[in-house]
Amino acid sequence: MRKESEGVTENLLASARKEFLQYGFHDASLRRISADSGVSTNSIYTRFGDKSGLFTAIVKEAADELMAIYSDSIKKAGEAADISRAEDAGDEGTDLVLEYIYGHLEEFKLIFCCSEGTEYETYFDRLAAKEEHYYKQFAKQFSDGGHPVDDFFIHVYCRNGWQYVYELITHDKSYEEAKEFMANVRAFNYAGWQAVIGMKF
Repeated sequence: MRKESEGVTENLLASARKEFLQYGFHDASLRRISADSGVSTNSIYTRFGDKSGLFTAIVKEAADELMAIYSDSIKKAGEAADISRAEDAGDEGTDLVLEYIYGHLEEFKLIFCCSEGTEYETYFDRLAAKEEHYYKQFAKQFSDGGHPVDDFFIHVYCRNGWQYVYELITHDKSYEEAKEFMANVRAFNYAGWQAVIGMKF
């Protein structure tokens, strides 16, 4: 019975995933999910509470793990004693984030592109806020002292950083294409930081 129940849940989640990817959370229909999976709408409510609970069941594990990976990477970068180590930690963190996202691509398509109306519609903002907090410290720590640190510049810069990831996902770029793209972004950013606040990598 337990295996049978697990199989029903897997079918239901597969149908829900397909529905949310096609229609987004807001326009997704529990009736269509029910019809596709063969699970009654009453059973969906019993198992997951509501449509939001069903969406959360699909994305929560991946969302939590990425947030943990990213938080750990910026913590390591923030503890770096010099700019070279901070750079290395940042590069490693970017690689880990990209690898994880591409290992769970459908979940992050749902989070970044289909989550309006759920608690995950602010996930992008939360990632960018973490990055912004780190970069404010980074800029103050490693500036040459002759360049002002503009908080608004850092705010926009950090949001753009996650916008790159969004664009890669929405344009269906392969993992190899994404790695090459982010390598170019890193090179571009290093030159930019040097010009804006006098950092030397």
